[in-house]
Amino acid sequence: MPVCEVLVSDLERLVGRRLDLGEVETLLPKLKCEVEYVENESVVYEATHDRPDLFSAEGLARALKGLLRVELGLREFRAKSSIEAYNEGPEYRPYLLLATVHGLRLDEEAVKQVMQLQEKLHMTYGRDRRKVSIGVYDLSRVKPPVRYIEADPDSVSFRPLDFEHELTLREILTRHPKGVQYGYLIASYDKYPLLVDSEGTVLSMPPIINSEETRVTEETRDVVIDVTATDLEAARGVLTVMATSLAERGEWIGVVRVSGKVAATAPSLEPQRTSLDLSLVEKLAGIKVSPSEAADYLREMRFEARIVGDGVLEVLVPAYRLDILHPVDLVEEVVMGYGYERVEAEALPPQHMGREHPLEKFSRRIREIVVGLGFQEVNNYMLTSREVLYTRMNAPEIPTVEVANPRQEAFTCLRTWLIPQLVQVLSRSKHAEYPQRIFECGDVVLVAGEGEVWEERRLALALSDTKVTLTDIHAAVDALMRIIGVEYELRERVHPSMIEGRTASILVGGVEAGFMGELHPQVILNWELEKPVAAAELSLTKLLEYLEEEA
Repeated sequence: MPVCEVLVSDLERLVGRRLDLGEVETLLPKLKCEVEYVENESVVYEATHDRPDLFSAEGLARALKGLLRVELGLREFRAKSSIEAYNEGPEYRPYLLLATVHGLRLDEEAVKQVMQLQEKLHMTYGRDRRKVSIGVYDLSRVKPPVRYIEADPDSVSFRPLDFEHELTLREILTRHPKGVQYGYLIASYDKYPLLVDSEGTVLSMPPIINSEETRVTEETRDVVIDVTATDLEAARGVLTVMATSLAERGEWIGVVRVSGKVAATAPSLEPQRTSLDLSLVEKLAGIKVSPSEAADYLREMRFEARIVGDGVLEVLVPAYRLDILHPVDLVEEVVMGYGYERVEAEALPPQHMGREHPLEKFSRRIREIVVGLGFQEVNNYMLTSREVLYTRMNAPEIPTVEVANPRQEAFTCLRTWLIPQLVQVLSRSKHAEYPQRIFECGDVVLVAGEGEVWEERRLALALSDTKVTLTDIHAAVDALMRIIGVEYELRERVHPSMIEGRTASILVGGVEAGFMGELHPQVILNWELEKPVAAAELSLTKLLEYLEEEA
């Protein structure tokens, strides 16, 4: 977890009342912060990764105001339109967002806190600057509009932070400490990202280093914050945390409109509106609180809350609270306001002996048998994509459980059969020695009707070699069935992923429990495989049901 350091005197100035070290040590755990040590009026603490608003004194003071009842409810920020910017940046780092903060009152400690917040955000949400990088500049030294451009690394130079002379962009990557540390992020590209103002003055070379010309000092009264990123939503969250934190030392936040390749306006300071049913608090935390008490606890935690129904609250979540994703998160806030120390311990229920589920025991036995037949086990994610399941397999699409907000194209739905991912493994293993014999024992998720889904445990086998036929995969299936004592029969069937006439259903007790066959040449081409493949897939759920009925 990020380790942060603040001065108690700085907290006192931001909170607006005197604090003692003991009081701070007592309150920090209520914010899920763990005090490391206290030394010379300085408090060092660990903040959780999901609370970036607590990575510096500004956000911590805002939270302490609520716990101390100095200021309750939603923190409101003054905001109005500010400068303009243009995004003409590189495709490999396509997103730019900016904000300004005005009327700042800074001293040496305040500047340290801004730098601490910036670096902790880089480490966490920024994935060490790979995903998001942040720059903060003295607005009085910037001539808007700001432009995000691609620049030739050998023809552009500027004076980086803490240097007395100019370096070219390429020289910065080898001669500046930050360039050496983070240069790998951009070194392989022909053009480097650059942030400049209307007069061509360089603000920074993101995600590497800022310019000395626009350094923030104790005399700075207005700043511009930039965030460049590969993920737009992460950029929005980081910019909101930066702007709202600095606003604790200033007067108002400037909203910046970015035009160009990716247009955007930020930061968005509107609170998120959600609801909380207090029955969920009792269910999850085991405590009973009245609606008015719960609303008061939430106000202490710097939310706004009002009663809208029987045991239901409408809650306004501050824009900087990136960790509030679900009503469960609000339950945690109510409990923190209530006080974990007040939650009484309950005796555990009587001990009950557990046992291995029959399906798990059966699956373990199947794995041991298949390994004994010379196959190597692979384990794939249940999340995959329609391209893998259907498009590349020449298979028609069937109802599939979709991910509502997928972050990656490779993980957009739950798998409905196992063979496609085995073929995907083979396509990535063309460099390995042949023959290749792999299997997976895992779950698939099937859709029966509107909102009705169920899981099924399956086994899939795949063989790949210069000469592989239906006979080879049949031999493996037959050996498995004989070992577990299941009688079966084969019946010719048609499957679009397989060669017609070389595909068969596997019937157990008159019910189809699986199928096997040789992959269609078009599927081989789709996956860019170099050798033929034969595969089989069996429902272990159905096989176990058959064995239990026969027992």
